[in-house]
Amino acid sequence: MISGTGSPLYQPVALDYKTLAATAYTAYEKRYPAVYRGFDARQQARCREDFSFHLRYLGEALAIGDAAIFVDYARWAQVLLVSRHLPPDCLASSLDVLNRVLNENLPPGIRVRTGAILTEAITALATASTTVPSFFTEGDPLDQEAREYLRALIAADRARARALVMALVEQDTPLRDIYLHLIQPVLYEVGRLWQVQQITVAQEHYITAATQQILAQLYLPVAREVKRANRRGRTLVAACAGHELHEVGIRMVADFFEMDGWDTYYTGANTPVESIVKMVADERASAVALSSTMCYHIPHLHRLILSLRDDRETASVKILVGGYPFNLVHGLWQKIGADACATSAQDAVRAVNWMMDEEGLNRHAPR
Repeated sequence: MISGTGSPLYQPVALDYKTLAATAYTAYEKRYPAVYRGFDARQQARCREDFSFHLRYLGEALAIGDAAIFVDYARWAQVLLVSRHLPPDCLASSLDVLNRVLNENLPPGIRVRTGAILTEAITALATASTTVPSFFTEGDPLDQEAREYLRALIAADRARARALVMALVEQDTPLRDIYLHLIQPVLYEVGRLWQVQQITVAQEHYITAATQQILAQLYLPVAREVKRANRRGRTLVAACAGHELHEVGIRMVADFFEMDGWDTYYTGANTPVESIVKMVADERASAVALSSTMCYHIPHLHRLILSLRDDRETASVKILVGGYPFNLVHGLWQKIGADACATSAQDAVRAVNWMMDEEGLNRHAPR
């Protein structure tokens, strides 16, 4: 049921998610029959899927050697489950049952580690809030515009949302401000609204797709900004590895590098590892920017980094990573073998330029 491979710092762990999730669901249903009573087949399937997600995040906490990812996930999941009108202690009792199942099905060494992580999460849930504050902040440069943009998209009025963004462009609002103070907080807020069940998955997908279309329509303004930038003679490949589908953030990163004078190749979501390595080699890239929003996609990122390091043509490329897991776990970027980590598109540009400039100085320093 379990296997592990990897470096001394990051040890990916593969649990038999399907079997363990089904076993845990059955055990929970038997112990707490009132919780699921009256659930239809779709609701039961979703509850089984919840156990699978518990295990995926638990697996990443094991691989990283840090409970923070799972504890944070537990806090997030508790808000979601309460929003679904499940009992407030439903998640804690689920994790307790899961711990018992793992004790019965995993080898001694691994179950000690899973037990410690699950216990820490259950303890944290006792004082965790079941509400999430808004990502909009009064006083932000484009706070009112961001709120109006989101209202338009929730109403499925893409034309109004687009008109708002293009009006900002015509008013000479810096593109970087539109990205950082409108697009970014809106997407964070959309995630929060889904978490508390105030919008549906379909609405979340619509808003994301509409935002991608609007970003595409910013091509000409971005191109004008690029034309004004001093060309650096450096190339960046920006990608989401493996099955990662959250691509808007890395797309914004690619645009920031382009506006800083880099030549960029943005591959989008769900790009196979082999294809990314080939593009880095073919384009003689100076740097690679990689994004992972979901913690359980870190193994794909880790495999990509190992593949880049193992290929003679890409071994020396600078690798920058970013995304939610790296904001949560200090030093995670080092554990998976990256050269740097950034929390925003601006930080990404600064970090990679600093690395490239340092390398140039070191190369030409007297010996």
